[in-house]
Amino acid sequence: MNLKKLIFTENECYKAGRKIQPKGIMVHSTGANNPYLRRYVGPDDGLLGQNQYNNHWNQHRPSGRQVCVHAFVGKLKNGTIASYQTLPWDHRGWHAGGDANNSHIGFEIVRPDRAMSTAV
Repeated sequence: MNLKKLIFTENECYKAGRKIQPKGIMVHSTGANNPYLRRYVGPDDGLLGQNQYNNHWNQHRPSGRQVCVHAFVGKLKNGTIASYQTLPWDHRGWHAGGDANNSHIGFEIVRPDRAMSTAV
């Protein structure tokens, strides 16, 4: 597993500083036709690649929204797969739009526009 860490210290969710005791995980897909981590994780650490639109989620309110997850899984600029932890595991995220934010770690699968594998 290629696990990296780039905590979203500029995101409003991180600055709120609320803690949880994780009881499970919640898996999301970005649903966007873009498999590269640089779209969501930033700034570039040399492995991610440059986000030309600077619309990553390490900002106060990305695209004006209150969103933040604990991790992302997707491609680096060289095409290899990696995961980036973006919030501390015991930090309350903004990913579920409800009570699951109080109990679950959320992560996003960044993928191209094709059916996700059901293999586990």
